Amino acid sequence: MKFLKQLSLYTLVGVLAAGINFFVMPVLSHYLSPSDYGTLSLFNSYITILIPLISLSANSLLNVEYFKGKSKDEFSRLFSSIQVIPFFTSAILAILSWQFFTQVNNEMELQNVGKNWGYIMIAIAFFTIYCDQFSVFLILGKKAGQFTLYSLFKLCIEISLTLYFVIVKGWEWEGRIYSSLITTGIFFCVSLVYFHKQGFINGVIRIQLLKEGLFFGAPLILHELGKFVVNQSDRLFIAKMVSLSEAGIYNIGYTIGSMVMIIINAFFNYYSPFLMERLSNLTDDNKLQIVKMSYLYALGCIVILVGIQLFSSLFFRWFIDGRYVTGNRYVFWVALGYCFWGTYMLFTGFVTFYKRTKVLGWLALFNIFTNLGFNYWFIGLFGAIGAAYATALSFLLLCLIVGYKANQLVALPWFSFQKIKITRLV
Repeated sequence: MKFLKQLSLYTLVGVLAAGINFFVMPVLSHYLSPSDYGTLSLFNSYITILIPLISLSANSLLNVEYFKGKSKDEFSRLFSSIQVIPFFTSAILAILSWQFFTQVNNEMELQNVGKNWGYIMIAIAFFTIYCDQFSVFLILGKKAGQFTLYSLFKLCIEISLTLYFVIVKGWEWEGRIYSSLITTGIFFCVSLVYFHKQGFINGVIRIQLLKEGLFFGAPLILHELGKFVVNQSDRLFIAKMVSLSEAGIYNIGYTIGSMVMIIINAFFNYYSPFLMERLSNLTDDNKLQIVKMSYLYALGCIVILVGIQLFSSLFFRWFIDGRYVTGNRYVFWVALGYCFWGTYMLFTGFVTFYKRTKVLGWLALFNIFTNLGFNYWFIGLFGAIGAAYATALSFLLLCLIVGYKANQLVALPWFSFQKIKITRLV
């Protein structure tokens, strides 16, 4: 019952967030041209890639050490030391943007965009790092109620600002970006207050701890870059090889297909601390619980795929502007790819727990090169739909490889079906 209660809360947050986004997406499809939507999707892609470049993924160490039994003083020193990184890297990127942004924006398919937008992208990425860390600590602390309130409040503010800036002020794609900047800025301040009250920020910085964060996070930067290549680079390929307008249409279909992540993310909000606790005490019963949870995930993916395929056609017909209707053809392949991605995440918890993050680094390099090749090859052969094929195939290869590695680290009883059947999850 505890599992179902927490999962239902996380799912409620995801569904409500999706409901709001689905409400805004039809509005944006009527107020933004496909080329404007393409520009917006590229901006979001570049913000996504800035996040690991600013954090250097060092904050991921905090999520692991949270369960390692450190004293409050030890953990606060680690937390405070790691916070030096995003401030320093943001300053470096701001200087680079000041020097070079206007020289490279055409290559980024952001023609006639001033350098101030480079600063805005850096700011949103910086704020997002702290907003996400706040969410993670609420999840790790099993504060499902607080997580729900925080998430819904944040969503309501951002969506309200988006509608105001886009519809009332008529700021088009810029209004969507400004709403994100203001919202993440507000909740960056909220996260700092929370971290201070929890005693995580004590002003004590240790170079050794900072190095520990960097060494832990360095391979994960490649992991995040690989995720960016698969999740975001397809828009840039389509913008360059097909058109900016088709990138906007693709983004609509991709967004709907990626909605499978509502349930998948809700599952992982419960599964991540569930897995860490059981790996910390790896009894036979805990192994069976991990396997049972994995099978429940696989069953859920099948249900989700069938449901989203039935839903997407109706959604395009009733809510989306006719200029975007061809985006429906991308939905299934993107949804399938994200089910494979969830399987990949199912196994990466083993790798990060045992601090074998170099594996994720090498996998990321493999992912980057293969996905770039798949995008170029498939888009050339099949047009924009090739990007969706590339997404699905890339995620499939990742989940197969990391699943093999995870089973080398921990031998689990995958085929003890009778024992799995009677095993309780709590």
